[in-house]
Amino acid sequence: MKAAAGIMALLALAGCAAEAARPPAPSLQDGNFVSVLQPAGIGHRITRQGVVPVEGMTMAVYNPVDPLGEDEGKLAKDVAARACANRMLRFNPTVVGKYQAPNWVFEGACR
Repeated sequence: MKAAAGIMALLALAGCAAEAARPPAPSLQDGNFVSVLQPAGIGHRITRQGVVPVEGMTMAVYNPVDPLGEDEGKLAKDVAARACANRMLRFNPTVVGKYQAPNWVFEGACR
């Protein structure tokens, strides 16, 4: 009986490990916004010492209903931060975004 309980506990832990090892979803929808996670990227952030490279996953955000404009970087960055969090990743808010119409791209922003 104790052996069976031990095996069941071990199987439950194995299931948790398999769940945690699953890669994040490549694309998610948040209202009208779609976020696309790309596996790797090197972005930049601005510091007192100048521009510093940042490594991480790249997040692209777009709106298929009402395309994002060049003046909507803050909105896109907020959506990208939520998209990283929804994938259990951390968003680096200091990463500089790039507008590549109709997408806002944050290279290296998710870890």
